[in-house]
Amino acid sequence: RRFAHNQTTNRQPTMKTTSLLVLAFATTTSAFGSFGKPKATTPKLPMPTFDDATQRYVKSPNDDGVMPYDAIGSALRHGPVPFITRLTNADEYEQGVLKYMGTAKVSRAEAVGNMDAKLNNPLDWSYQKMEEKNGKPKIDYTVLDPKQAALTSVWALAITPLVINVVSSTVSQFNNEPGPCVSKAFEGLGICSSYIPH
Repeated sequence: RRFAHNQTTNRQPTMKTTSLLVLAFATTTSAFGSFGKPKATTPKLPMPTFDDATQRYVKSPNDDGVMPYDAIGSALRHGPVPFITRLTNADEYEQGVLKYMGTAKVSRAEAVGNMDAKLNNPLDWSYQKMEEKNGKPKIDYTVLDPKQAALTSVWALAITPLVINVVSSTVSQFNNEPGPCVSKAFEGLGICSSYIPH
């Protein structure tokens, strides 16, 4: 019995030592990579170039130019300003995206999100970029926040038409019934001359 007990006791330190050696080797291998295998490289981003002759950014031939989301996606993520800019001034918007890609060395998707955030609220965007330089985590501006999307939808479908209706009714009422003229300065201009007593 004593002999059997001593064999079991001797095996436990050997098993512990072997387990520790295997664990140490596995940790070392994962920390330094697999021996003999080349390290996987991350694909190079297609960076735009700046053309001095035209003073414009030119997209890389490897850049497909596809936006991560359309103008409505901009509206849902960042409100009406980037939406309107993408519809009315697409070339300037694209130049802004290419410039951000080139200066920040980021993908097109990240540049589009940052461009939209900057157009929506330049002060908050600038503050966030300053904070990121000081070690704060990056914000992914391409993520669709359901709360922001709902708020934008309410503005687009309810409040904006109401404001347009009030403004057009006020202008229409003023054009049809201008009311009394309050100043004789307008008399010579022919504005509300019928309302000025002679």
